[in-house]
Amino acid sequence: MPGARAVMRRIDLGDVVGGLLLVAFGLWFALYALDHYAYGTARRMGPGYFPTWVGFLVASLGGVIAVFGFLRAGDQIFIQLRPLLAIIAATGVFALIVERFGVVPAVVALVFTAALGESPYRLVRTTFLALGLAVVAVVLFGWGLGIPFQPFRWTP
Repeated sequence: MPGARAVMRRIDLGDVVGGLLLVAFGLWFALYALDHYAYGTARRMGPGYFPTWVGFLVASLGGVIAVFGFLRAGDQIFIQLRPLLAIIAATGVFALIVERFGVVPAVVALVFTAALGESPYRLVRTTFLALGLAVVAVVLFGWGLGIPFQPFRWTP
């Protein structure tokens, strides 16, 4: 059947699913902002103006990604559990450490835990990355944005 091959099209499933997730997230974000914050006008923007437009922009870009995913063939998707579990664990470790020990130890623990998903584990590179991100966190959020937090803390 020569026509059957033209009807059957392989798609890039990763782009289709990722694009649709961006559409869902962007629409939720925009609709939440519209519902909970004053929108304002282009001349006098309210607190909901910017998040609404960002949400619609994310949804639009997700739609474009999904459409292009339907138009091209993609590789087979393999879900790797080790990196997935490492990222989830790193988020949990950060949440458990940040209140008791401060931002710097939490960021360092986050990076070392997330790096467990990498094979092979690179200790020197992970150490430099952890220390660098801890410094960036303090400089950007503490000094740059003026967010009050303690880089180090001990709360038994």
